[in-house]
Amino acid sequence: MVDMPPGSPTVQEADEAFTPSKHPLVPVESSLNLDVELKLPLDDGDGDEIDFNGIDEDLRRFQTDDIVRQALSQGVDLRGYSRDIETELREVEMDSVREYVSQSDKVLELHNEIQGCDAILARMQEMLLGFQADLGGISDEIRHLQDESISLNVRLKNRRAAEARLAKFLENVLIPPELASAICGDEVNERYLDRLVELNSKLRYVLQTGPVGDGSSLDVAPADTMTAREVRPHLEKLRAKACARARDYLLSRISELRKPKTNVQIIQKTALLKYKYLVQFLSENAPETAEEVRNVYIESMGRTIYNLFRAYQAQLAKLELEIATKTDLIAVEEAAVRAMFTNKVDLTKRGDAFTLGERDKILDMVEAAPILVHVAQAEGSRLPYEVVLRSVLKHLVDSATSEYLFTLEFFRGQSRDTFHRIFERTTALCVENLETYLFASHDAIGLLLMIKLTHAYRLVMQRRRIPVLEAFFDRFNVLLWPRFKMVFDANLRSVSGATPRKLGTVELTPHYVTRRYAEFAASLLALHSGLDSLVLGIGGEEMLINDRYFRLSLQIHGKKSQVVFLINNYDQVLTVFHERRIMADETTKFEELLAHERESFVEEELKQRYARLIAFVQANESLPEGGGVDEALVEGLVRDFAATWKSALEAINQDVLASFSNFRNGMEILKQVLTQLLLFYTRFQEIIRRHWRKQPSFAKDLVSTNAILVEIKKYSTFYAV
Repeated sequence: MVDMPPGSPTVQEADEAFTPSKHPLVPVESSLNLDVELKLPLDDGDGDEIDFNGIDEDLRRFQTDDIVRQALSQGVDLRGYSRDIETELREVEMDSVREYVSQSDKVLELHNEIQGCDAILARMQEMLLGFQADLGGISDEIRHLQDESISLNVRLKNRRAAEARLAKFLENVLIPPELASAICGDEVNERYLDRLVELNSKLRYVLQTGPVGDGSSLDVAPADTMTAREVRPHLEKLRAKACARARDYLLSRISELRKPKTNVQIIQKTALLKYKYLVQFLSENAPETAEEVRNVYIESMGRTIYNLFRAYQAQLAKLELEIATKTDLIAVEEAAVRAMFTNKVDLTKRGDAFTLGERDKILDMVEAAPILVHVAQAEGSRLPYEVVLRSVLKHLVDSATSEYLFTLEFFRGQSRDTFHRIFERTTALCVENLETYLFASHDAIGLLLMIKLTHAYRLVMQRRRIPVLEAFFDRFNVLLWPRFKMVFDANLRSVSGATPRKLGTVELTPHYVTRRYAEFAASLLALHSGLDSLVLGIGGEEMLINDRYFRLSLQIHGKKSQVVFLINNYDQVLTVFHERRIMADETTKFEELLAHERESFVEEELKQRYARLIAFVQANESLPEGGGVDEALVEGLVRDFAATWKSALEAINQDVLASFSNFRNGMEILKQVLTQLLLFYTRFQEIIRRHWRKQPSFAKDLVSTNAILVEIKKYSTFYAV
């Protein structure tokens, strides 16, 4: 069945419209002619002329048509052609009408079917309109249900949020039975600390007077809620119970620190630091109890450390070795050290107070372990006081480091005050013991070593970033520096005020004052590095150089012996300085003095054996040629030198070896004497050559310089071997 478009005529209507009987006044043929005949009026009936503007365009379009163009090319008459076309159209129309009439039954049947379909479609339309009305109601209901669902979802979220806040509030306020039983009955252990943290959290919560930031109190101060007011008395009881148990536990553990032979650090780590939250809990909830615990710890730990250091220093004092007494000065008179029942005294044997030796190795042992007293006693050791002090300071800085770190973690904000109160008696004990030692100390080297040790341990504490002993080190320096200056000045005064004839026997060998001064100066200069505030004896060395040595040498008879004495003493000082590798202004001064006295000895030695020869050279060297030179005198000098020069060299060699205790120094002086002798004899020969153009009769007795050089080399080679 063919669907008809809306508003289309039915089949019957269409049949009636095309039936000729319906229009008797218009024959079919005439109706067709109306369409065929074309009239081209020149106006449109209103007197207006027809517009031919578009006819040219139509003509051009017709010319492009293939059929029209072909007809025109063949000369076809368009009018006849038009009539033929109309005839054919009329025939086709008649055939269509006849065909339509022959099919009228089928058209009628189709018309009926279409009407039936229209009725069905009408009923379906009614049903669909009913469905549309029902769906509209359902849509409104669905929209209503959706709104209800959104509203319920919002209320559900609000209730859940309120439930979460309320649950958190109840969690922060209510006291679980297991919490109460744990606080009151459980053993103090790590689990107990967890319960204590929970209790402290609840106490903080119920005491808040403003809204909680997490919203658990529903923007109401917890302290203003009825629940908090009801629970607070029970929490207060639990807090009191917890504070009492924390106090009992801490005091019981602190009391163990007082027991003899107790490992304090083990108790601190396992029994106190592990439960440091107990102190924090007491500080927040019972400040008086927390202060009581701190005071008990300070008293207990302070007494323990004090007793340990007192016993340790008392044991070390038994091992102390006295290095110097008040008579151990650079220059000391015999009467000051002479024994009561004897007149013999050996001032050369006591030099420990001035010799550094290996005592400075103590500065490399700053981080070494302290002395074990029982081991030192078993070995029969005797220790200088700086060794004792190093062990005490090492114990002190290690104990101070450990205790400060403990108090910093255990007592937090009160760590520094706690530390100073614990070590107050101990540091006072160390200062008191040092004062006792310094009262009778005359060991300048030991004092300087102790100053450097104090400085070294100050640096140790600074590297550890624990500056809690600065005041203690300052007190040590205040005691050590004045005593060192007093001892140092006493040695200088001993030199400046001594009477040479009372300083013992003066021989050609180095004097004991020289050895003491050399060792003392070398020791202080070696330790001077790093101590810029030390001014080493301004003027002290000048007194020794310009006054004491000269006055001591005057006790020796003979100019040459006095020069030998000065050379030996200056060489002794330089030998000690070189052994200690002292490179200072003092070294340069003594080197200059030694060089000057060597020149003096060479002059005295040659004058003793060749005074006439030297005097002749010095007197006649500047005379012109042909001047008045005494030939007999020259001949005598030549023959005398030729006869004695070898024996003179041997005598000079023996004299030098006997005069100078230092072999190297003697060899240098021997070389200078022989070299100077060779120079004088060469100058003597030059005078002879200038005044005698012809060789004089005594020329055969002149000794060649080569022969003298060969002999000098023999001595050099012999001593080199």
